[in-house]
Amino acid sequence: MPEVLTGRDASAALLAQLAPALGEAFLEAVSADDMDEAAILPSGLLAAVEVLRKAGFNHLLDIGGTDHLPLTPRFEVSYHFLAFEFPPAHATVVPARFRLRVFPDDANPVVPSLTSIWPNADWPEREAWDLFGVRFDGHPDLRRILLPDDWEGYPLRKDYPLRGLDRRFNPGGKPGAVPPPVTR
Repeated sequence: MPEVLTGRDASAALLAQLAPALGEAFLEAVSADDMDEAAILPSGLLAAVEVLRKAGFNHLLDIGGTDHLPLTPRFEVSYHFLAFEFPPAHATVVPARFRLRVFPDDANPVVPSLTSIWPNADWPEREAWDLFGVRFDGHPDLRRILLPDDWEGYPLRKDYPLRGLDRRFNPGGKPGAVPPPVTR
């Protein structure tokens, strides 16, 4: 069994392991004081997660989406991982954190789902799909989670109209212009 590193050593050691494990799916890695991160393509996500798990990163904290329009690649899906011992050996040790930044295709953003590895990826993946339109291949129940089922478009994309595609709600329930004209 390989040695499991803890704390800051765990994330720093990963940077040297990720590039050979991911091959062409590896884009770049950055080491910072508080957290290391790697930028990868979707084809390398499952291999990267396997490297992280073997290094002791045993908790998926969060998944988030970003639209970088007008830059390309346009979409980014960020995964935050934590390596901690339970029970903690020392109360003063800060668990290591690691961020994976995945950049799917602009025209058809698809990323592999992590729900088979971490069940807590279910709702954050649904949220990213609901608000950004990034599909998660292999997700068991990819449907809207925040918006109504009949909603059109993805409201956190930067090219989504500010007032929506078809605004059906009038403040105060009054028909007329939205927002209503100010009268004094």
